[in-house]
Amino acid sequence: MAHAIRDPREPHLSLYADEEAAITGMGIKRRMEFAAGRSAGHAVLESLGCPATSIPMGRDRAPIWPSDVVGSVSHSQDVCVAVAALSCNVRAIGIDVENLTSLDDDLAADIASPRELACMNAPVGLAALRVFSMKEAAYKAQYPISRTPLDFDALEVTPLGLRFRFPVPGFHRGALLPVCQWTNADLCLSLCVL
Repeated sequence: MAHAIRDPREPHLSLYADEEAAITGMGIKRRMEFAAGRSAGHAVLESLGCPATSIPMGRDRAPIWPSDVVGSVSHSQDVCVAVAALSCNVRAIGIDVENLTSLDDDLAADIASPRELACMNAPVGLAALRVFSMKEAAYKAQYPISRTPLDFDALEVTPLGLRFRFPVPGFHRGALLPVCQWTNADLCLSLCVL
């Protein structure tokens, strides 16, 4: 497995034509985040020994990795991160990075149950952000397998990982998705590797 980090505030000029076409019409901030994410993606492919290639955006907006690679890209205001592995070693990967700021308490009920928020042992707004990040990483890992869009209530935070509340293709009801999470004073990073 390999990872790379880029600053979305810095210029990243290494886009391929199909990647450049994907950002036509986006605002400058989103274009810079996309370019930084793809730059990080290109770096992880190089680290894995893969030939240089584009990472186009699919119709569902997910990155399209080479057929022998699984990967994920995420960005916050200050950092873009990409992680990837050879598909012979890892089934799927999901990553999420968020600036560590409290979400409005009103959003918490849309993202997590009171029990999930309590698992985070943090004020409601920070707990909601952390649950959001975990669910986002798990969503990104399961999506290439299930091809099923999920709402926040589809996955439940448990002490062992996130659990499916109902079956989706490739996963039975109760299937666990392991998610690791790290926080510091500025960022929350969640990673799900299947």
